[in-house]
Amino acid sequence: MTASLVTIGLTTFNAGQSVERAVLSALAQTWRPIEIVAVDDCSTDDTRTILDVLAAQHPEMRVFSNPVNSGVAVSRNRILTEAHGEFITFFDDDDESLPERITAQVKRIQDYERIFAGGAYVICHTARHIIYPSGAETIEPTMGQSEGCPAPSGEAVAQRILMGTPLEDGYGACPTCSQTARLSIYHALGGFDPALRRSEDTDFNIRLAKAGGHFVGIGQPLVIQRMTRTPEKSLAEEYGNMLRLIEKRRAVMELAGQFAFCRRWIEAKQAFLEGRHAVFGLSMAALALTHPVLTARRFTLALHNTGLNRRFSRFYRERS
Repeated sequence: MTASLVTIGLTTFNAGQSVERAVLSALAQTWRPIEIVAVDDCSTDDTRTILDVLAAQHPEMRVFSNPVNSGVAVSRNRILTEAHGEFITFFDDDDESLPERITAQVKRIQDYERIFAGGAYVICHTARHIIYPSGAETIEPTMGQSEGCPAPSGEAVAQRILMGTPLEDGYGACPTCSQTARLSIYHALGGFDPALRRSEDTDFNIRLAKAGGHFVGIGQPLVIQRMTRTPEKSLAEEYGNMLRLIEKRRAVMELAGQFAFCRRWIEAKQAFLEGRHAVFGLSMAALALTHPVLTARRFTLALHNTGLNRRFSRFYRERS
């Protein structure tokens, strides 16, 4: 039986110091056949030159550029347009994936489809080994790591992402850089929202969940994510896109009577990330007075992410 073609989608922007490492980790994948589709978002350094040199050496690689700098969602949508694979897996330009990543993710999807999915969409993320510029390292789990049972799926996942609703096996991040799924799923859902320059992966996951998708995970950290400081990464940018996202999904939260609470929770979290601890404390106190049950639940669930959020905050604040 012939193995399925897997497209490795790589978005790049001013990644001259790291993009070759990312491409080499793609070429080192044990799965075959593969194709690599790279889309550069108008880099001003030597990223495009490096990509062209690598593509000339490896016929399975094709390189494209956006006509203007448009953000990662637009770049990923171009990848979806150019992809020929049955499956697609996304790599970031400053990350590395272990050689067995694609093999493990495709097998996880196919095994789950055969036993549990019942024809529903299935997407797979892996845990990540995150390395910060300071040298700090952490392992970030993903959703759906438990095997041999149904994975988190459907509306429950959307509510978990948007409102922090408790969900068994539903904790851990689901970023695109650790994501693999059938290409047909992305086409069916219309790809990524080009209006979101950040948080586009969260928006996609919400739409997939609302379409009944199942979120399976791999607990082994098959992605090494190196947090690099680039101009488009800032707390203000993350915050603005998160506000746009919750406004886009306002109806879901209003139906649960939680839109105002979720908006204020995000504002409080932003104060924490920016180091405005007095504002954070006052905001949490106000939330506890007006929404005691919701605040207690969200705060309890957030405690296990305290270390991650501190490192995230330090990463952004040290570059500003």
